[in-house]
Amino acid sequence: MNRIHKITFRVSDYEHKLIQSKVKKSGTRMSDFCRHAVLGKEVRTVKGLDKCSYELNKIGNNLNQLTVLCHQRAVQNPNLEAIQIQLSDVLERIYIALGGDNDGNSQAD
Repeated sequence: MNRIHKITFRVSDYEHKLIQSKVKKSGTRMSDFCRHAVLGKEVRTVKGLDKCSYELNKIGNNLNQLTVLCHQRAVQNPNLEAIQIQLSDVLERIYIALGGDNDGNSQAD
């Protein structure tokens, strides 16, 4: 999306500190935070996803390396069961962190 319009507004020292604190907690940029808040979108912080993000990145890297090896014919018919188990574990932890429970049922807000 091409964002060409700039909007500015003034806030008090207290409001500025409060907004900065919320932006820091959200882990987003100031412009993204304000845009979401003004447009009525939920700004939500979920703790504990850093490790999941790191693990997903590593799983993706492993799959990419395996794909390259398959294209080079260095590996044929790789066993992906271990990667599937790792991925399922990470996705389950993400689901729980977002408010789901171990039974697969989402909690009502």
